[in-house]
Amino acid sequence: MIEAVTQFLSLLGGLIFLHLAGAALFSLLCPQPRAYTLLERQALSFGLGGLAVTWWMLLLASLNLPFRLGLILPPFLALMVGVSLWRRRLPKSPQPPLTAAAPAPWSPGERLCLALLAALFLFATLRATMYPMWAWDAVATWGFKAKVFYLRRGMDFAGFGAHNYYPNLVPLLLTYLYLFLQGVNDHLVKLVFPLFGAALLALLFSLLTRMGLSRGQSLGLTTFFALSGSTLLTHLYIAYADLVLTYYALAALGLMYLWLLDQAPPGALPLAALNGAALSWTKFEGAPLAATIVLAALLTLLWLRPPNLGRRLAALAWPTGGILLGVLPWRFFMQAHHIEVGSDHFLSFFPHQLLQAIPPFLKMLALPGGFGFLWWAALAAAIISGRRLVATPRLFLALFLAGNLFAILLGYALPPASAEEFPFYIRATLDRLLLHIAPMAALLVGEGLKEVGEEARSRWAPAPSSPTPPASTP
Repeated sequence: MIEAVTQFLSLLGGLIFLHLAGAALFSLLCPQPRAYTLLERQALSFGLGGLAVTWWMLLLASLNLPFRLGLILPPFLALMVGVSLWRRRLPKSPQPPLTAAAPAPWSPGERLCLALLAALFLFATLRATMYPMWAWDAVATWGFKAKVFYLRRGMDFAGFGAHNYYPNLVPLLLTYLYLFLQGVNDHLVKLVFPLFGAALLALLFSLLTRMGLSRGQSLGLTTFFALSGSTLLTHLYIAYADLVLTYYALAALGLMYLWLLDQAPPGALPLAALNGAALSWTKFEGAPLAATIVLAALLTLLWLRPPNLGRRLAALAWPTGGILLGVLPWRFFMQAHHIEVGSDHFLSFFPHQLLQAIPPFLKMLALPGGFGFLWWAALAAAIISGRRLVATPRLFLALFLAGNLFAILLGYALPPASAEEFPFYIRATLDRLLLHIAPMAALLVGEGLKEVGEEARSRWAPAPSSPTPPASTP
């Protein structure tokens, strides 16, 4: 019992340090951290910490230095101290923080949503920490590489081939936690996945609020997204990299969308760039996903042509640079260590597979098992938006979603597969690929909900009284 408590406290220490390292990096990047709400700072700091620590571990591996806490922690301790001293010397901002106003009392509906979310994460946390890794990719890819990295104290790929060309943010993150635990513990280490899920929902709630929805609407829609189908719930405890990828995708796209809406707080573009880099460093699908964010933003700007178009187009260098920052270090490491890159099958095309993929693709979107009624709600929001879907930055969400839905479907026509194997391949991958873009569908639903609210207010608002005509003079 004492050993279990000690291990849990050790894991908690590793997670807290990870968060503090990300918070220091956040304060360094954002000139006005108080322009972000407390919830946003916590959610973004956790992701930044995961990115920074695993990048540093990649550098240690490149220098052939062993993975030890004595080599991993000191640079981030120095960063925390340096940022703290630097912040103390800065003049106090005359603007009050966003959280200064006293919050309104929680309504019964909001309390119900909070209770549902609490029950969801209680179940996910218990389910994650009471069972070892069991799903295929968790055992054979992410978890396996993490165990090898921990036991060999470095990124040593000799003697195995568990998709060695895949990016390694998640395996290195698990290795970092194993170092705190001083051993492999597949139960406790999975706590990091519910935490990423909590950060994902916190970001979704904050983005919806910044888009103009009320607190109750944002919380209700976040709860609707969290409880829609089984896909998100499963990934809260299954130890796959897809939930982490979804978190970074929402952070990168959400900050870009606020920037297109002219509602982004200071430092949003550098933060979006780093989250785009984390996308590329998390999973093989991350770099194309980050590229579609930049492409959708580019097309939106060219279509809407805002007055400061040239400056806006130049600012896209931030997220573009983020993609390169996420791809190039790992590519250089692979080249230096002669790691073979997997075949992408870009030059292949099998039309019969495309036709065979359409029915399960539409079934996953339409039936409530995987995602509830999320995709139906997104379609309704697109219809309700009407002309605003192409006349406002809402076009960015529509382009991103439509482009990625088409890319997912088209992607099934590329890899060669036998007739017997192909249905199982679709079943094993489709829900994960849709999860990567599902929070963006929730953002579009938020825009539709806001549209309905505006129409209702204008319909039920009292008509302005006609001015009294002036009295005629004799």
